[in-house]
Amino acid sequence: MNASLDHHIVWPECDVVVLGGGPAGAAAAITLARSGRSVVVIEKSHYEQPRIGETLPPAARLSLAGLAVWEQFLAAGHRPSPGVLSVWGEDELYETHFLFNPYGQGWHLDRQRFDMMLAQAAQQAGARLCCGAQVGSCLPLAAAGWQVEFTSGFTGRGRCHQLHATFVIDATGRAAVLARQQGTKRLNTDRLVGLAGVLAARARESACPENACDACTLVEACADGWWYSALLPRARLMAVYMTDADLLPRHRGLWRAFWHARLQQTTHTQPRLHAFDLQAVPRVVAANSSRLDGVSGRGWLAVGDAAMAFDPLSSQGLMHALASGMRAGKALNGRLAGEAAAMGKYDRRANEVFRDYSRLRAVYYGREQRWPQSVFWRRRHAVAV
Repeated sequence: MNASLDHHIVWPECDVVVLGGGPAGAAAAITLARSGRSVVVIEKSHYEQPRIGETLPPAARLSLAGLAVWEQFLAAGHRPSPGVLSVWGEDELYETHFLFNPYGQGWHLDRQRFDMMLAQAAQQAGARLCCGAQVGSCLPLAAAGWQVEFTSGFTGRGRCHQLHATFVIDATGRAAVLARQQGTKRLNTDRLVGLAGVLAARARESACPENACDACTLVEACADGWWYSALLPRARLMAVYMTDADLLPRHRGLWRAFWHARLQQTTHTQPRLHAFDLQAVPRVVAANSSRLDGVSGRGWLAVGDAAMAFDPLSSQGLMHALASGMRAGKALNGRLAGEAAAMGKYDRRANEVFRDYSRLRAVYYGREQRWPQSVFWRRRHAVAV
């Protein structure tokens, strides 16, 4: 993607600067820009790296339509998913089909295309997008507003930029860089991580299954964690083993063998992967449930994973990112229009969302009782609703 970068050092003042151009940040930028606000999005990547988070439930259609990107989404070549297969709480395979879902089918995403689509939509709405940019400082001004300094371009030869903004949105993911600099704390519910492997089909026809079940997301519990796998566009498959961080080998050199050993313990996941080859050493990604103790403050608010992060079992991560970005955009637009209570409403709604999610998470994990001696499962069962 070509980023539109100003060659002057000092930028015009803007209403909102968004730190992070992922789905949550882009959704906020789209919402604000379409409301007539001046927005700058600062994104450290060029959307060239693979990102974890490959599934969207049917209800995400509401957010995509609300952002006016539904048609672009349909044209982007994502893979439809007719439902979810699960082996959870019993040995039998159970299917949750989307046939009668009012929003249609779910989706397995090409995340690079998805994130770029949203970033481009933000640009088209009027936001300025700065890719390959590194924030050096983001400091509150004495009276009001923020001074943001960042660099763009190649290391050692990059340009230095400075801008002033009335508000800042922290869309920096689980790191929640700005929010934590402002004194908020990250509250972690558990230590869940994913050991994620990307596999490629040995033959092109393997990416185009005739059996509709192959297009479903598969979730399978096992003694010390659980697996999820999803067939992706471009003849790829994502398979992730979820467990607690302290239950993984410490050394990266052991991760591939550990991933394969845990795969051998499955009944349904292993056969699904037989026509695919693991492309590289699986990588560890954070997957724990967590939230900030406050998602807004003087002149700022947090969105997406920066505000709260969900267990992948919920399949709500990306949908939450879009919804929270839209809510944040509406809140700041209201605050800029003089609505004093707008930020407080956003904060209260975030608390409600995480409370409801936590209750549902406890119910789901409570359904799996086949390994009462397992450290992993005992930890989940000890969490009160």
